[in-house]
Amino acid sequence: MKKLLTLVFVFLLSTISADKLKAQGGFGGVHAASEFSNNGNLLLIGGGGAWVINSNFYLGGAGYGGSNSLATNSGELNSIGYGGFMFGYFNEVKESIRIGGDILAGSGGYTIDDVEEEFFFIEPNIKVWYSVNSYMHLSAGVYYRIAYLNANAILNEQDLSNFGIKLSFNFGKL
Repeated sequence: MKKLLTLVFVFLLSTISADKLKAQGGFGGVHAASEFSNNGNLLLIGGGGAWVINSNFYLGGAGYGGSNSLATNSGELNSIGYGGFMFGYFNEVKESIRIGGDILAGSGGYTIDDVEEEFFFIEPNIKVWYSVNSYMHLSAGVYYRIAYLNANAILNEQDLSNFGIKLSFNFGKL
């Protein structure tokens, strides 16, 4: 996991230092997600923002927190929160419509039956963006979070590695 994060960091650093780098703007907003697991649905609320580079790439971050508890085979998942670094790409396919994706990678924590534990994750997303006007943007997408837990964690990796859908309302310049 550390090697992967180091590789991502080196790639991003080389991208940032490129001579043809042009900042185009940035965006930020609120996000809502629903995640589907064998144990039920987990609702997540959060936010994020990014800096747009060369009209297609963006660098930023995002974070989420669970808004409900969830019964698992290992106990009651009382809370979950996670966040990290985001690197993405989008391309305009029609006026006001963009498609793209991003990767969110970072760490988080959860509480199950009053025991707190941490995890690392990588979360690829596929999104469709609709620009209401030049500074208001809606997006909808699907994601899959791949969770990495300690060997002695209460939950197993399959409990936190789930598909989900996200809706976002962003402000700023794409």
